[in-house]
Amino acid sequence: MTTHIPESASAVGEGWLTEILRDSGQISSDNSVVSVERDSHGAGLGYLSEIERIRISYLREEPDAPDVVIAKFPTSSEKSRALATLFDSYSREVLFYKELASSVEVAIPRCFWADIAPETFSERVTGGIVKLLPEKMVVGLLDKLLAGAGTSSRRSGLLLEDLSDDRVGDQVEGCNLEEAQAALRSLVKFQSTFWGRSFEDMPWIHNGADQSQVQHGLFMKALPTYMEVFKDDIDEQTSKQLDWLIDNGAALLEANNTHATLNHGDFRLDNLFFRSNGEDPILIDFQTVNVYNPMADVAYFLLPNIDDEAQKSVEDLVRFYWDALVDKGVSDYSWEDCQRDYELAQWWLVHRGVILIGLIDFSHPRGSLLVETAVRRGLRAGLSSLSIPW
Repeated sequence: MTTHIPESASAVGEGWLTEILRDSGQISSDNSVVSVERDSHGAGLGYLSEIERIRISYLREEPDAPDVVIAKFPTSSEKSRALATLFDSYSREVLFYKELASSVEVAIPRCFWADIAPETFSERVTGGIVKLLPEKMVVGLLDKLLAGAGTSSRRSGLLLEDLSDDRVGDQVEGCNLEEAQAALRSLVKFQSTFWGRSFEDMPWIHNGADQSQVQHGLFMKALPTYMEVFKDDIDEQTSKQLDWLIDNGAALLEANNTHATLNHGDFRLDNLFFRSNGEDPILIDFQTVNVYNPMADVAYFLLPNIDDEAQKSVEDLVRFYWDALVDKGVSDYSWEDCQRDYELAQWWLVHRGVILIGLIDFSHPRGSLLVETAVRRGLRAGLSSLSIPW
């Protein structure tokens, strides 16, 4: 662990990179980084983070030394940083790479460095108080909590393998049936690795139903923004759905906590790299890993990410996912369980979508286009016609 964490991706310099790459064994102790070139990818791509692709020149070439690395650091947007801090997104990804990455079967980027500074005294005190307070009181403090979280100075970061030789998915464009099947195979590899495992020894991995009333408080805070942005798309049926969610959102989150396994939490095309050799896609971005209904990842992917033609095969794709789970040795999850969980997960998707749209900074043009496409594709694919669960 380094004693110094840069303030941002743009602060990553030659001397610091030399230290990190020596410590990780990527370069020898007598080699060094002599220059870097930066290519910013933070805007429109990493909504909770700023991301830079850094090209590296060395004092002398070494066969294992990376020519390019991806630097990933917390966003400077207070609005997005608040949500990431409130849900421990930065610490989750750091700890995923430190404690779980070596266990997963799915392909993921190599991590050369991952670190997060300790919480400050005030952050520890605030966190302790929040845990002791009743959830309804925390909901009443959300505005203050978000304001404080948005100005958090806690540093963290990662240096990851560059995957630019492979093709990143495009959620705006959507994917076809074959690509959707490949993506689901990668998801099954990820989830089945941890199927049935208890994570009580890893308190940094949240349960998706934790603080359900607080999550629903965020939904209520975000709902006016959602209603304004998509007012032309909210028909009578969608309006009834939102009314039901207003009354039942917290209970819905708790009802979804069935057959819980480790979820990716942000399983979408922009977090998948499709490989030219035909192998299943590489999975990136582990800021929202959580233990929850496995079909939450499936619904999050299928409805907003696949193209119009593939949408005709959604039911077949759900069955494809379940068959792949069974092939991976998951024997305690019936097809009937899978179907029931998927129905509830679609409602969870609406609830989560409202939170993201209302509270994350999507001011970059691509971010706005992504949100608009995902919501309208999901509504067209059937979210607007969901039957009320109870």
